[in-house]
Amino acid sequence: MDYRLYEKHAAAYLRNELYEVLVENYRRSRTQIDVVARKNGVLLVAEVKYRRHGGLPEELISHGQKKRIQREIGPLMVKYHCKEWQLLLFFYRGKSFVPEIIALEC
Repeated sequence: MDYRLYEKHAAAYLRNELYEVLVENYRRSRTQIDVVARKNGVLLVAEVKYRRHGGLPEELISHGQKKRIQREIGPLMVKYHCKEWQLLLFFYRGKSFVPEIIALEC
């Protein structure tokens, strides 16, 4: 399966939930964020993961990846005029296009 298909699906899901998708496939230095969106002044950072079988979704984002994302939050909040932020994991399993959406702590 092409992971970009799941990233596009996550962005469409957010649009359907009335989020403004600001950036898809954000890259800066060693940091990559799948979707950046906002709604009501809250910046949403979405990471998309797909696994054919099992696995614990919370373990799919490494400590290092979380730290890199955190370094980008400040500049993104300023750029997009947000006062709060949230990190969500969109986890897809098997052939399903119904994500398990998990709020992650950084």
